[in-house]
Amino acid sequence: MAITAPLPQGFMDEMRALLPEEADLLFEALDREPQVSIKLNRRKLADDTPIGYNDMEAVMWCTSGRYLPSRPKFTLNPLLHAGTFYVQEASSMIYETIVERIIPMAFDTSRTPAVIDLCAAPGGKTTSIINAIPDGIFVVANEFTPQRAGALKENLLKWGYPEIMVTNSSVDRLAKAGKAFDIVAVDAPCSGEGMMRKEPVARQQWSESLVKQCAALQREILENACDILKPGGFMIYSTCTFNREENERQVEWLVEEKGMVPFDPGFPDDWEIHGGIDTPYPCFRFMPHRTRGEGLFVAVMRKEIDHEERTVPLPKLKEWLRKNVKVIADGVPQREQKGRDMVPCSQWALSSDFPSEEFEGIEVDEATALSYLRHEALHLPPEIGKGFVVIKFKGFPLGFVKNIGQRANNLYPSEWRIRNL
Repeated sequence: MAITAPLPQGFMDEMRALLPEEADLLFEALDREPQVSIKLNRRKLADDTPIGYNDMEAVMWCTSGRYLPSRPKFTLNPLLHAGTFYVQEASSMIYETIVERIIPMAFDTSRTPAVIDLCAAPGGKTTSIINAIPDGIFVVANEFTPQRAGALKENLLKWGYPEIMVTNSSVDRLAKAGKAFDIVAVDAPCSGEGMMRKEPVARQQWSESLVKQCAALQREILENACDILKPGGFMIYSTCTFNREENERQVEWLVEEKGMVPFDPGFPDDWEIHGGIDTPYPCFRFMPHRTRGEGLFVAVMRKEIDHEERTVPLPKLKEWLRKNVKVIADGVPQREQKGRDMVPCSQWALSSDFPSEEFEGIEVDEATALSYLRHEALHLPPEIGKGFVVIKFKGFPLGFVKNIGQRANNLYPSEWRIRNL
């Protein structure tokens, strides 16, 4: 449903000054229904795998992105909980394409590549990065706010990439790790102008003082981001807002004060991505009156190569993180001690490298799958052996039960159980 609250007058004045020929088109777009889109998990799905939705259309700037004609109740699709797709607005999916294009250059400077998403919750951009990278690359997803960090952990463990670490830390503390990362993603906290079609709070909270406050915080985060980026590494900077203060001016500061080198990923003209405004550097704006998605600003920069500058080897980086920041997920958990038993973790069943041949599995229907996801006890057919059994829906693991004969004890994480049915 479209938002009926009026756009803030100060924002409208700002946009008319910034985009005098397109401002009214932008305002009209912000009063229309938002697009609905999902991203497929490349490690779990082939492009033609059915996931329960019809009439999907491709997102032109992301090969794994799909538009849906309307918004279903995603919670009722067990394949969402299996990590086969992620609900994400389409503009943000450009991260996947950017990372694909910089990988050949980003990873040739290190034999043990590492990537960090500094402001990662709820996980959309991290999952896009994971979709783009080859297996074995170490990925850190950080979120400062504890409540948001929990959702980030859940989403990434469901996505199933094994080389993941989720941290709950301030960026300035992470900066003490040293020059350790080949790609640093900064999807910075912002004034949210690009979300005014999708989120009512974006209209309610907007003010000129908020813009200034966000710009100051972004500058602080970017300063620290430069400190952990290896020479020759790449930084991706993005916001979901339109003003220059939080966008082009931050890029200008990175280039002119921090020595970052602008990089143009080479997006085709037919993607209709707006260029930067009043800047000599390559910057890109997804504008809702031009592209099928919400507002997004993104720029890519590279740190100059300095062969004399010391970098942090991957084993030392992992050791430092475990000792110095709050780690809430260190890889995908496999087994945990419960009483006398070593019990397989349901999160393990969602991993893209899960050894499914080691466990008996049972295919269930949708009603049983939803019952399992509500963390209810199940009753399995008598021919199913006792012990740990993988529950599957349409061939995709959802997690474990312990079959004891009369019933099967549900081992799905209780904090993940679905309630809104």
